[in-house]
Amino acid sequence: MFNPSSQKIHKYIRGLLTNKWGCACFGLLTFQQIIDASATIWLVAMMKHITAGKPFFLDLFLYLGSLAFPYLPGCIALVIKITWKQEAQKLFIQTFVNSNRDQIDEWSNRGIKEEKLSILTAEGPSALHALIDYLYDLYGYVLSVLFNILTLSIILEPLFAAAYGLSVLAVVFVMKMKRPLQRRLTKKALTSRIDLYQSLLAAWDNVLLGNFYNFKLWQEKTFQRVNRCSQKNVELERFDQILAIVISILTCIPSLGVVVYYVYEHRFNIPDLTAFLVTLPILFMILSYTYQTLSLLFRWTMHRGKLISIYKAIQPSQYSAMAMEKKIKWPKIYLEGNLLTTSADESHISLAGPHSLASHQDLLKFTRQPGRMTLRGENGAGKSTLLMLIKKSMSDRAFFLPTQNQLAFISETNKHSTGESLRNRLCEILEKVDVDVLLLDEWDANLDKENQEKLSRLIDQLAEKKCVIEVRHRV
Repeated sequence: MFNPSSQKIHKYIRGLLTNKWGCACFGLLTFQQIIDASATIWLVAMMKHITAGKPFFLDLFLYLGSLAFPYLPGCIALVIKITWKQEAQKLFIQTFVNSNRDQIDEWSNRGIKEEKLSILTAEGPSALHALIDYLYDLYGYVLSVLFNILTLSIILEPLFAAAYGLSVLAVVFVMKMKRPLQRRLTKKALTSRIDLYQSLLAAWDNVLLGNFYNFKLWQEKTFQRVNRCSQKNVELERFDQILAIVISILTCIPSLGVVVYYVYEHRFNIPDLTAFLVTLPILFMILSYTYQTLSLLFRWTMHRGKLISIYKAIQPSQYSAMAMEKKIKWPKIYLEGNLLTTSADESHISLAGPHSLASHQDLLKFTRQPGRMTLRGENGAGKSTLLMLIKKSMSDRAFFLPTQNQLAFISETNKHSTGESLRNRLCEILEKVDVDVLLLDEWDANLDKENQEKLSRLIDQLAEKKCVIEVRHRV
């Protein structure tokens, strides 16, 4: 099971970075940026040869090639990134399954269901795809800035590296100062989005059924959450943009100082000055990339915070069988039915009248042999919860079929009536499912008397091979 500790999050992120698709993207980006940075070398060499009256056509061809060829590895990397995203989503789904498999304690909790399903279907994949786009862009910007600054420092002026290093140190200091505030704003923005998704999941019933009272309540809650989501996300974006302006200033001033110094020192050296001046657009492009790179670096805590929040949210709650038992009103529940003996004639043994229960262990002792038993009691007494406790205790030895469910079956149920769909499912269970106990929760709900009788006979057939425990909607 996934443990949402910082160490586990880092391990998961390393897994995203080191899988074969991520490594392929990073390798192609490295190749692309090396070629792209070499354009500065050929441009400077070409200008020096032109001003010196020397042949420059080889430099020209190399320069043009360094401008055109990077598109090829860049396009391939973009194609591979799509597969990288799909593999990341597959890993997230598997993590969700591992964390929530057999957590029947939470199955009937609608709030938990809506929150986790909104994360599984929307917020989780969106955050993963945004993270991969973020890593892809960040890696490309970092390489572009690094290679171009090194190139300018080597072929023109070493002070460019010093000025850039000074800018980075200043920005890192600002980022550390503002990190706690950014983390708080990110958490609030994420929470507001999850709350909005939960409200939108209820749109179908509240909008389509036409109950004005329910619709008004849903509408008020939803638009309150829309406004809150907008407010929190605008606050986060405003904070990021203000910080981006500060970063831009910190990155430009040292490098522009080096430009003025270089021009002054080489004002009488025409070849060097000419070669330098034609690289000024490249320098300003680097400064622009530096601003975006440092802005992306600052957003790392935002993406990390999203992952931590998402993985914490899909973890199972600390429910227990004891807590479920406390919800059951034991004096109001009793058991009726027949069990088959283990003798050769397989005769039926009827439970001696209504059998009272004090815990789910009392019911477990009747599951050791085939037969059919019915839980009776008042509505709200906890009969369905008792079935869930039996399922939790027996795990894969029991099969639980709730009234309303989206369980996967081979038989197509959308094209059939309720009775026909249930009959197909019961037949499939009889033929395909190898369990000791079958738990049926209000299987007769929404069925007419004729269908109830037909399906009851089918359940009797199931009870010849398995222990069937049912909760009846109708007495």
